[in-house]
Amino acid sequence: MIILCSNGLTSPWLREAAGRCVKGGRAALVVTADPEYREKNRHVPRCREELEALGLTVEIFDLDRHPAQGLAQFDAVMLMGGNPYYLLDSIQKHGGRQALCQAADQGLLVGWSAGALVLGPSLGLVDLYSPELNTVGLSSLGALGLTQAQVLPHYSRFHTRYEQFEARCQAYEREQGCKVYRLDDGEGLLLDSQGQVVEELFSPLRVNVAGVAFRNPVIAASGTFGFGREYGELYPLSQLGGISCKGTTLHPRPGNPPPRVTETPGGMLNAVGLQNPGVEHFVAQELPWLSQQGTRIIANLAGSAVEDYCQTAEKLNDTPVDMVELNISCPNVKEGGVQFGVTAQGVEGITRAVRRVCKKPLMVKLSPNVTDISEMALAAESAGADAVSLINTLTGMRIDIHTRRPIIRNNTGGLSGPALLPVALRMVWQTAQKVKIPIVGLGGIAAPEDAVEMLLAGASAIQVGTAIFTDPYAPVKIRDGLLDFMVKNGVRSVSELTGGVRPW
Repeated sequence: MIILCSNGLTSPWLREAAGRCVKGGRAALVVTADPEYREKNRHVPRCREELEALGLTVEIFDLDRHPAQGLAQFDAVMLMGGNPYYLLDSIQKHGGRQALCQAADQGLLVGWSAGALVLGPSLGLVDLYSPELNTVGLSSLGALGLTQAQVLPHYSRFHTRYEQFEARCQAYEREQGCKVYRLDDGEGLLLDSQGQVVEELFSPLRVNVAGVAFRNPVIAASGTFGFGREYGELYPLSQLGGISCKGTTLHPRPGNPPPRVTETPGGMLNAVGLQNPGVEHFVAQELPWLSQQGTRIIANLAGSAVEDYCQTAEKLNDTPVDMVELNISCPNVKEGGVQFGVTAQGVEGITRAVRRVCKKPLMVKLSPNVTDISEMALAAESAGADAVSLINTLTGMRIDIHTRRPIIRNNTGGLSGPALLPVALRMVWQTAQKVKIPIVGLGGIAAPEDAVEMLLAGASAIQVGTAIFTDPYAPVKIRDGLLDFMVKNGVRSVSELTGGVRPW
């Protein structure tokens, strides 16, 4: 058997698959690489531990120093990362291909990073991004061909390193007529000894919402993350499932006058007023950068008339945006300032109008300031929405007892933060009983346990908002905590949690 992976057996699902293929014995840890990397290879101790955890006795094996035929004596062989050109050249010079075939036939062969690349049909994909690595002067890019499966390791991490990373990969697939498996660290493929894919060993955090594949279900909520630039200085945005961008309107908006934000017990109150630079700026200045960050892009649209929404949506049709989220908690100026989202008729009307012109998957963000939010979700579904997100903020108010004026200049504002969680859970649960389309849950999520609750209530994915203001790393911590919960409780997929609550 063969495992192709990104960074060794670094996840429970990779280790479990490896454990099915080998039951103790001896393992060869092949560390052949360019000389400088070989001397500084910090991965050797970790990989040794991973193999020893499978009950294997580990020996270091270097094809530049040991006869390749010796690999036939081992029950498992791990071909490590490094410079793929150097690794391929070394294997070919020392007649190692046949020995690696034997390893796959009689036991387990693991290739990660460079090791996974050289076991495939070609280094053409590597040459597309890093031809400078070819320090050995390989004239042919043909690899060992133990499998025709082509992988792209470290997928999320490399988005910021290489220009037009995903676009170039897609072009390669079209030109070569092949499929490239995009592997994050901790993910891989299980193949039989003939090189045929038996199982995709992807992270259980992967989730699909309305036809859009998210690498994990944690999305930064609109209005709390801007366009991601500031947070991108703290961690790769590829660690997030997606970003719901700052609410965008047809034309630039200055927002409401201050004061427009204040703290409340268990949260905050805001009336920012959709301050944003407009859709033209978003497309020209923000999307080119965002599309290189390796995360899903959700455009959050707002407006004061149906025509505004429709024109804004049309301008996004031919852009890298992955999904459109309609913010319908906006006053309809043509209907006397009544919010689009407070009546089923209003929800259906705005959704249907945008659906006609929008080519992207369409998600409608629902207001909780209604009598029955599930009826609003049904109206959105009937009008063609692909998903709904809920809940938006509750209308609230604070008063300065000394001046007797509202603290917010707008008098009222939107209440968000931990205080919303019980209300949001109830509304997501009620809505999940009514609609068939996916639900993205938000409102008060600040910890991994909150995310689990929201999924159990019926959400397919979640958004994190106000928690980011107190801890910018909150989405990443929630993602990691969610994965830890799933591993400890034997949950193999996020979808197993969705709707899993057991009411009394």
